[in-house]
Order: sequence, then structure tokens, then C-alpha cells
Amino acid sequence: MFDLRGRVALVTGGARGIGWEICRTLIAHGAKVMIVDNGVSIGGDDPDPACALAAATRLGQGAFASTRDVGVAGEGEAAVAEAVERFGALDIVVNNAAILRDALVFKLRRADWERVLSVNLMGPIEILGAASAVLREQAKSGRSPGRIVNIVSSAGLIGNFGQIAYASAKAGLVGATRV
Repeated sequence: MFDLRGRVALVTGGARGIGWEICRTLIAHGAKVMIVDNGVSIGGDDPDPACALAAATRLGQGAFASTRDVGVAGEGEAAVAEAVERFGALDIVVNNAAILRDALVFKLRRADWERVLSVNLMGPIEILGAASAVLREQAKSGRSPGRIVNIVSSAGLIGNFGQIAYASAKAGLVGATRV
């Protein structure tokens, strides 16, 4: 149905779960894929670079692993630059990486709040800024317009018990997507 030959995608959180399936589907349709995933647990702990490296190996020649932490300032921008350097272009961005640190508002620690927002909102916004500049310049040069997909959650639209940080970050990403 889709011919993505000659297209380059960057997928955060692409080594497992939904991100893995997105990467697998993009590769199956001919795209080259930069998997940006530092292999942390769902809580954002215990990074394991082997996770992204194994995913890229399983996907084959068209995949490349970047073990950057999108929650760290500058790493999202560096991932975009790495994808362009590696593949020569960027056409598709999928902001999929997310972590959870569930807590009721009166038990939420500031460090947990900040970490969830850094991975689930600030990282994607940094990637959007860097990627949109690349996509814009490529379009000016005659390349087909790129696409950006931000994975959000119903938690960001209607809330979810005990997930104030996650829901707030996803609601922010909904707002960023609309802008």
C-alpha cells in the first residue's frame, strides 16, 4: 500500500512495543529507520543500549540504532542530526518514547515529575524543532514533504488515576501537535 523506498524515518522508543512495530512496518515498506532508544524500563530506569542495537540487527540493513536519551537536553537534536548524517535525509519522525512514574499528586516527587516531562514532552518538542527545520529545507530543495507523528494517549485527553505527570506530558504533546 505504501512505498517508502528512499525515505528515512526516526522513531523514538523504537526498540520494543508499539515503537518496534512502527519500525518493523516502516522497514517492511522500504524506509530506512533510525531507532532512538536507550533501553530504559517503563519507569525510565536502568538504560540498556543492547536493546536498540538488537532491534536494529533484527530489522536488518535499513535500520540503525541510536542509544540517545531523548529526555536529556540536546540529545533529541543530536539524534536528528545523526539520522541525517547517517542516511542523508529525514522524511518521517515518530515521537513514541515515553516513561511512567505513577503517583497521586500528593505523593509525586518533583524529580519524577521532571523526568516524565523531559522524556514525554520536552524530548519530543526538541526533536520537532530540529526535524521541522530539516524537513522545511528539504522541501525547499524539492524533496517531498515530510511527516511527523506524535504518539499521545487518552490519559492526556481525559486523565488517568495516579498519572498526573504522564497525563500532563501527553496533554502538552497534544497541544504541541495542534500547533
